[in-house]
Amino acid sequence: MMLAAELALAKVDVAVVERRPNHVLVGSRAGGFHSRTIEVLDQRAVADRFLAEGQVAQAAMLATTVLDMSDFPTRHPYSLGIWQNQIERIMAAWIAELPVRIHHGCEVTGFAQDDNGVDVELSGDQSLRARYLVGCDGGRSVI
Repeated sequence: MMLAAELALAKVDVAVVERRPNHVLVGSRAGGFHSRTIEVLDQRAVADRFLAEGQVAQAAMLATTVLDMSDFPTRHPYSLGIWQNQIERIMAAWIAELPVRIHHGCEVTGFAQDDNGVDVELSGDQSLRARYLVGCDGGRSVI
């Protein structure tokens, strides 16, 4: 979703293909952001959305060593504890404000590239034509 937002902000026509029927994520794998991620979200004027729902921590663990982050040279000298399902809900609300088309309940089943772009085959006998195709769906991705 972050890549989709960045491309949309750069005035690139963007479509996201999401196999889930909506942005709701059951369970969570990720548990927060480091300060640099918060800085990037701040540059996009959306950091406050995440900060409002997360838990700020000015210390981080490296194995058994506690690292004090309070003097990091940043406006955000902390990490933010926030679960992935919250992150995805907030990101989905943000990209809903941007010109990003999302195809929920659909997945990429194949693709063919030529010199001018990519034909993307989707489940349900749908297809897309794109200049570029990016896989952001993990190691088992068709892409």
